[in-house]
Amino acid sequence: MARASKSESGPGGRLPLSPVIHGRARLLILSFLLRSGRPANFTALRDEIAVTDGNLSVHLGKLEEAGLVAVSKSFVGKRPQTRIRITPAGKRRFKAYVQDLRAIVPGLEPEA
Repeated sequence: MARASKSESGPGGRLPLSPVIHGRARLLILSFLLRSGRPANFTALRDEIAVTDGNLSVHLGKLEEAGLVAVSKSFVGKRPQTRIRITPAGKRRFKAYVQDLRAIVPGLEPEA
């Protein structure tokens, strides 16, 4: 799992908003995977978040490098299939990201 250096840390030792997560595409990827609760196939994920194949590949590479998602490749018949799932570390870091966001943006507290 990637760690923030001391010089990047904000209050509580974490970055105020994780640069690995904080970006439209990566935020949408993790949100979709967390919401669905199961692995997604590459094309469904691409279509859901409306990005190009290349753009999705780059963002998945960054998320995988940080240990937030796992990417597996296989064949169904003769067709390649790429499946993406959020890792336990990805779930923890995404929840921490949401907590950090709530701490700096008023009005994002969950409704009672």
